Amino acid sequence: MPKWLLRHFDLYNQRLLLSNQTTLTYRQTVVPACRHCNSERLAPLERRIQDNTASARDYFLWALKITTGLSYRDSTLPLDRSDPAAGTVVPPDSFVETAALLKHGLLSLDRPGFRFSPDPFGSVMFLPAESNDFALVDVPRPYRALAIALPGRGHLVVLAGDRGVLATIYERLGSAKALEQLAPVAGAQSQLTGIIFGMLILRSHLAIPRGIRLERDGMISDPIPRRIPTISQDRVLYRDIAATLHIDDDAADLAYDRYAEMFSGGAHMRWR
Repeated sequence: MPKWLLRHFDLYNQRLLLSNQTTLTYRQTVVPACRHCNSERLAPLERRIQDNTASARDYFLWALKITTGLSYRDSTLPLDRSDPAAGTVVPPDSFVETAALLKHGLLSLDRPGFRFSPDPFGSVMFLPAESNDFALVDVPRPYRALAIALPGRGHLVVLAGDRGVLATIYERLGSAKALEQLAPVAGAQSQLTGIIFGMLILRSHLAIPRGIRLERDGMISDPIPRRIPTISQDRVLYRDIAATLHIDDDAADLAYDRYAEMFSGGAHMRWR
């Protein structure tokens, strides 16, 4: 977590809830980097985010940096402090794929001709905030989403693995209709958590191509068809996504009963 954001929201001594229901202070989420990375490579990106002059690509890379750092920190924390053999909060290799994407994507900061296709490489959205308080929703692999409050901008939401599909759907539906369709959980801890749950449920039903080519001067996705095949999902997946967001099984079951039949296997969804 960047120090400027911790200072703005006075977060250093406030506590972050982890997936194993333990907590740590936000100051413990700061992951050290080398002086060159902090002062030369990443500082201009941080300034653009802080000054509200960032591009959608900047927000994508910044969110990828945040979620990779949080996953790395989770991979060093014990799942059960009373049982060292239980492993860590997330497996040590859980952030490797995201870290590889981040490392390659950050080459764009050094190479003006670096190309992303699509650009940004995932969904980047801003949602209105219910208050001026800080909020953070970090969903690690395999679902991968980050929502974070930014001063004066509401909540930045980034889905790193959907190639921008959800952001396009959100824009096409319009914010009011999208909020209704993408936030099916009345029992979520916050509207933001419910929206992220709805987005991840929708994402799980779409067979978005996952192939990526990491080229010297680019990050290129396999083509995304205009009509994406839909996938049937079971109740277990709904509950698994809900658990990553601290949403109970009853709320997940309500969402499953309401939405699962809408996405039968063999159908298609036009997203643009």
